[in-house]
Amino acid sequence: MSLKSVIDALRPYQKILIAFSGGLDSSVLLHRLAQWRASGQAVSLRAIHVHHGLSANADAWVAHCQRVCDALNVPLEVARVRLADTGLGVEAHARAARYDAFRAALRPDEVLVTAQHLDDQCETLLLALKRGSGPAGLSAMAADSPFASTRLLRPLLNESRASLQAWADEHRLSWIEDESNQDDAYDRNFLRLRIMPALAARWPHIATAVARSAALCGEQEQLLDELLAEQLAALVGEAGQLAIAPLQAMSPPRRSALLRRWLAL
Repeated sequence: MSLKSVIDALRPYQKILIAFSGGLDSSVLLHRLAQWRASGQAVSLRAIHVHHGLSANADAWVAHCQRVCDALNVPLEVARVRLADTGLGVEAHARAARYDAFRAALRPDEVLVTAQHLDDQCETLLLALKRGSGPAGLSAMAADSPFASTRLLRPLLNESRASLQAWADEHRLSWIEDESNQDDAYDRNFLRLRIMPALAARWPHIATAVARSAALCGEQEQLLDELLAEQLAALVGEAGQLAIAPLQAMSPPRRSALLRRWLAL
């Protein structure tokens, strides 16, 4: 994917908060956006790094991210978080803490930009399959979605990790390697280290095909939202209560679809 493609994905937004872990993916994203700004565009860039405190190297990662941002003249905010302990697992708690930090850091008229890519999208759909998700879960990650009264954009979502590696090599970028990424006790790492290489060896375009399936699921969910919006509005009272009697006369699939959308209100 070219720099232009990433820029096109971000227009018309000009105030951007970049989620910057310091890893390969977000390093490429930050570098590309800094190049965009250097071309004369009136774009405001900030970066946020979340310090989870899970690794003995976490402070060194902060120092690395600060050096990179200083070199690119991008202000960096470091958010130090504590993980909840509600039994959902380290991955889920770390993700929740990150996105809470992003919400707190966002400024008015600023959008959040993250560096998830094509391989991440494939892993996300496979994790949704593991959970037995329906079309909403199987739609995986959206390139543009609502977030904290603004937008969350993922401009690298159609780009493979290999292409990000090529960009980083070409521009001699440096990045950190989180040692936990090699621990296949985590579900996503298990997919990345063991399952995806086998699938890609058999079917080289598997990530692209899976991402297309995710996009089609997303389209179907959007269509259902549009088709059911008027009926759902008629069932919901001023206080948000749901009328039960009309639901009982509906087919089970329609009733379930309406209930899911009411719960999401």
